[in-house]
This record gives sequence, C-alpha cells and structure tokens, in this order.
Amino acid sequence: MDFEVLESLSNADAIASHENEVRQIIKEQLRMYADTFEYDGLGSLIVTKRSKNENSPTILFAAHMDEVGYMIRSITDIGMAYLTKVGGVERRSEAMQIVRATTETGEKIEGILNIGTADDERQAYADFGFESKAEFVAAGLKIGDIVCFASNYRQLKAAEVVCGKAFDDRVGCYSLMQAMRALENVELDVNVVAAFTSSEEVGTRGGRLVASKIRPDLFFAVDVAKHPELDRGFKNHRKLGKGPMLEFYDKTMVPNPKLLRFICDLATKKGIDYQRDMFKGGGTDAGTAHLENNGIIAAVLGLPLRYCHDSYSLANKNDLQLMTKLIAEIAKNITKEKIAEFYYY
Repeated sequence: MDFEVLESLSNADAIASHENEVRQIIKEQLRMYADTFEYDGLGSLIVTKRSKNENSPTILFAAHMDEVGYMIRSITDIGMAYLTKVGGVERRSEAMQIVRATTETGEKIEGILNIGTADDERQAYADFGFESKAEFVAAGLKIGDIVCFASNYRQLKAAEVVCGKAFDDRVGCYSLMQAMRALENVELDVNVVAAFTSSEEVGTRGGRLVASKIRPDLFFAVDVAKHPELDRGFKNHRKLGKGPMLEFYDKTMVPNPKLLRFICDLATKKGIDYQRDMFKGGGTDAGTAHLENNGIIAAVLGLPLRYCHDSYSLANKNDLQLMTKLIAEIAKNITKEKIAEFYYY
C-alpha cells in the first residue's frame, strides 16, 4: 500500500466546509471512477463502483474529510488572532503548538497557538509574529480564515507506527480509497458507494446528506476511536496493531445485530483480526445517516488511534491494511438476499 498518499492526506488542511485540499487528493487517487463523481451541497465527494447487475442494492461506506481545528474570530490591535474552535480539539493540544493559517489565496502562514484567558474563559489565540493589526491584515489574513495544526506526518521507529495530524479521519479516508482501488476490476453483486463526507466534526452532517441523496440499503461509517494510551489491559478494546474495531454501541446508534454477526463471521473466515468496541459518548456519520429513508441498517468500522483530536495522533499501518481488506471483503460478500435477511425479522 502506498503510504505516501496517507502522508499527503494527513498534511492537508481541512476543517468543516473547507475540505478542498483533501477532496482534490482523493479525486486524483480515484480518478478511475471520475465519471461517477457526485457531490452534496456541503461538498462531500461521492464515488460509485457499479454492480454488474441491474437493480442491485447499494451499500455505502463513509469516511469524513474534515479535521478539528480553528477559525480566526478576532484580530487584536497588537496583531494577535483570537480563534474559535471548529470541532472538539483536545485542551492539552492548545498550548505552544505550531499552527498554520490558510489565506483566501491559499497561502500558508505559520504561527504559535497558545491559551490565554478572556472573560474568565480559556481563549485560544495564534501569534504569527506580527506587531500590529495593520501588519496582520497586510499579510493577507482575515476573520474566517482556517487555522490547523502544522504537524508533519512521519514514520516512527516503532514497527508500523506512523504519526501525524488529522488521522481522524484521514486514516479512514485512506483505507476506503485503497479498498475502492482494489475493487476496480472486481465484479460485484451490489453497488458500492464511497462517500468522503464534509462536516462530521461539527454534527455528523455529511453522513446524513449522502444517505438522503444515495438512499443506500446499508450504511457503514469508516471512522476512528481514541486509544487510552496508558491502558494495555482488558478494558482497552482499541489497541494499536490488533485490527480494526467493530462498534457494538454508541449514544447515537445501536447497530443491527444480524449485520454485526455477518461482519464478525466474515472477518474470522477471511483471517482479518478485529476488535469489539463500544463508545461511552460521541458518534459517527452513521448516527445521523441510519435515521434517513425510514431507517437504514448501519454499522461502524473503526480504526484505533492514540491522541485523537490532538496535534499529533499515532496509528498502526497494519490496522489500516486490515481495514482496507475488511471493506473490500464486505463489498464482495454482500448480496441482495443477505441484505433482505438483515431487514426482515
């Protein structure tokens, strides 16, 4: 697998509704499907691998393009930028981090993220080195510009472990892209749609829209979950290198047990290691998508990360490869008859 593509995805800057850098990488990598490209009104990219048969059911896999980050909210007289969060940035990543703003023309301007206090609240601000508001504005920066961590992707010494920003959910995007590439010349009994969604980090919005637009028979969110980094015990179901996670519960969705059983049996049959997981809070694109069209049977396929929503995350390349294989095997083994079994009790 080409992990240089993951590096490009990680290093791209894309908060909610500003995903063009990521979208262009995906479009280039999946150009063999270019005649199927569709979009929703937020900018989600929808890519389709059509079945060999007419009137085939449709399964949809969704991975979101956006990351947590900031927007410039105010500019001070001494040339500082007060920021507003876009998504749930971890508080521990808000002090003394290198960040970069993207101007309207696409220029990247680096500075330091820090935390002060304003009106008795923690206030994130960026110092780009300017001494005045006039100097700040002359550089091309303005209110509304996006600000992301300037963290560079790298391979760590530990075997198969990589480090970078925005792994939530660029690792999901990467695995889904690789699965679609692997399926290019495979004849399938179902239509397979890969949706690279917008605005998941601000309310799982893209998943709902693509589900409404495509009306799939099954929906799979390809996302991540945070590994409790100091815990290697029995409560940690998100260990790096132990395979993707199959989610059995979160506060936004309880997956269909028949679908879960099918995925578990398939993974075992194909020799794909996986972990069984649950979320205490939060949710994925499946949480809103499964409520569309009178209810869509859905599941969450997750990748374990350390330091999710931080300036850097850690992931294991083996998990990404297994996720790619799992997505492809689901696509190859789902049939119209199997989908009917999931729906009819």
